[in-house]
Amino acid sequence: MIDLDDNVLSLMRVQFGTSSPRWKLDADSDALELSPLTGPVALTIALRSGQAARVRAIGGGTGAATVDAHLYGQDLRLHLVGRKVDRGVWAGTCSPSVCSESVAMDLARGLSFAETILSEVNSLVVVLTRDGRIQRFNRVAEELAGLKEEDVIGKSAWDLFMSEEEAKASRQNIEAFFESGDPYQVERVVKTVKGPRLFLFRNKFVRTGAGEDERFLVCSGVDITEERHAQQRLAKLANVDCLTGLGNRNYLLEKLHALLDDADSVGALAILYVDLDNFKRINDTLGHQDGDVLLTKVARRLQRLLESGQELTRISGDEFVILLHGEFAHHIASDLANRIVKDFELAYVLRTSNYRMRASIGIAKHVKHGTSAFELLKQADLAMYAAKGEGKNRDVSVVRCFTPDLADKAAQRVQIFQSLQYAFLRKEILSRFDRFLSFDGRARGLRLFPRWMRPDGAEISGADLVNLAESAGFGVQLGEFQLAVASKRLRACKDEGLGIEYVSVTVPMSQVLDGDLAGCAFSCLRESHLDPGALRIVVPQGIDQAAQSVLDKLAALRSTGVRVLAEMSGHSAFPNLGVLPIDGLCITEDLTTRLPDDPVTCAIIRGVVHVCEEMNLDVLAYGVERVDQREWFKPFRHVDAQGSLLREEAHEDQ
Repeated sequence: MIDLDDNVLSLMRVQFGTSSPRWKLDADSDALELSPLTGPVALTIALRSGQAARVRAIGGGTGAATVDAHLYGQDLRLHLVGRKVDRGVWAGTCSPSVCSESVAMDLARGLSFAETILSEVNSLVVVLTRDGRIQRFNRVAEELAGLKEEDVIGKSAWDLFMSEEEAKASRQNIEAFFESGDPYQVERVVKTVKGPRLFLFRNKFVRTGAGEDERFLVCSGVDITEERHAQQRLAKLANVDCLTGLGNRNYLLEKLHALLDDADSVGALAILYVDLDNFKRINDTLGHQDGDVLLTKVARRLQRLLESGQELTRISGDEFVILLHGEFAHHIASDLANRIVKDFELAYVLRTSNYRMRASIGIAKHVKHGTSAFELLKQADLAMYAAKGEGKNRDVSVVRCFTPDLADKAAQRVQIFQSLQYAFLRKEILSRFDRFLSFDGRARGLRLFPRWMRPDGAEISGADLVNLAESAGFGVQLGEFQLAVASKRLRACKDEGLGIEYVSVTVPMSQVLDGDLAGCAFSCLRESHLDPGALRIVVPQGIDQAAQSVLDKLAALRSTGVRVLAEMSGHSAFPNLGVLPIDGLCITEDLTTRLPDDPVTCAIIRGVVHVCEEMNLDVLAYGVERVDQREWFKPFRHVDAQGSLLREEAHEDQ
């Protein structure tokens, strides 16, 4: 070991301000430069090539080396501690004493431990200068980049790992960071051996303590690519309808919230609420798989009708909402709704069969600042229900625009629904019976009409009550009530010797689809001691589109002896008499009212009646209100007619 003179240490303190000055070695020179901690180069020492090579063997992590030098007239050993700080630059601090050797080695070991932790931590760690040049590059960074630390020291991180756009944003962030000194988080797409990956960087700055401007940016990054993909998948699930790929209710509300926050949207925003009127029947009869296929077809056809500034969403099973945004949105809304109505005139093909869909369309326009997304959607919903009411039992698509009075009507409807829940318990549901007369004027059967005498004195009856019960979820309950009352009334007529042979009951479609129709009918007949043939159950329109499971139900009902009849109206396809499990037809009021003045209707009914006569099928005619209508039916000996003209004396049963 070379001994040191205390005078040398004193001279070093005078020249450098410390006995441990800074050192620097360039790749293209073997001259070791010594300088104060904050100042220019004060002394240069020529190293032998072997010594310079040992210094250059120090990598990006902190290391140590020793060199022999002649300084202040003495030969001494300098202990260097430092690292590679740029592409061709190594730097650190040195000490020229025996004591300093021990300190330097201990420091080197401690720094080596710290370096190991930095290198092996399971996060990308990069240390940058203010101009984005790499000072440190840990093991995870090496693996992701496919580069060694010594190969990237001093190079620009922006040029190596970022796109031009990402690099520009990063430069701005780092410059702001150095100005404020505040830590921050940022997401950056980084080029890696696995391709572009998204990283979340938590950035802080550190000072080396070696100089006034020696500040570095420590970037600690975590790969969040998969996490972000998972978030995006969840967001898609939360905002996209899985069946059709359209935006869902959540997506629609978020979009409406954003648009309604813009004051310019007043007068430039409208929505169309499209509800498929007969979808539930098709879905329940054909099955959910075919129902999904139909919804997908509807979605595709609706999308083809849309133009720029118009977006289709599906917010529930058979409900779609179209969002219109733009200067002419209010004017375009009605035109688009009419084009949708026209499009629904074209049949949908399922299982090689044609199905005619009908839609109720409600339009709401944004006309007042401060309207919320829920309020605008509610307005369109109210208009849609008003359209549904107009098109009920007419087999047509209807469009309605929202008007303030619809809200009052909706409140009344809710009140009626609530009252209906208690109507059965309070025995407010009554019945009225009309007679069926044969061609010779003899009373042969009865037709039941359900009636609801509300506490306020208003009456809801017939098809209106059936539709109300269906929409309120009481269709099965109403059907069971009708069958029980009809059986009891027929039993009473037989006991009185009135010559009545049967009773006709039109059951709600929900009882056919969801209820135990055969079990209920058999139970009522048994309690009233009636033969099954005394009960005629009339199935509502749409039996021709029923699934096989529904037809099997009707076949099982017929096997008990109960006679099943299908309705024939001017708004639906005629039942296929050769295929359906039925025992006859009911000609509805909308056809009967055209008699005898409409020659086309006369020809159709005459032909159908003759076919039924040949096939030995029953025929009932509803709504014979005038003498000329009664006379028109008289030649058909197997047709039984009902109407106000033939009404039985007032009689009510609970």
